[in-house]
Amino acid sequence: MAMNKPVRTRFRSRRGVLTLEWIMLITIVVIGIIGGLAAVRDAVNSELHDLSSAITSLNIKPEAECEAEGVIDDGIPGC
Repeated sequence: MAMNKPVRTRFRSRRGVLTLEWIMLITIVVIGIIGGLAAVRDAVNSELHDLSSAITSLNIKPEAECEAEGVIDDGIPGC
């Protein structure tokens, strides 16, 4: 019975160390997730900006504006 007491004491003190290790591990994982989400946000924002630029460049002028600018009608929509 005398040998069990040091083992129990050591196990109880070890339990606190394991809890601290888990807290530190979870903290690092959460910081990594936040950084990853920020990178994904920036990439999605950049892609949406590129998409909006592409759609804007497809903007076709009405024929009346082309005629007012003196552009010859070549059968292709837009000026």
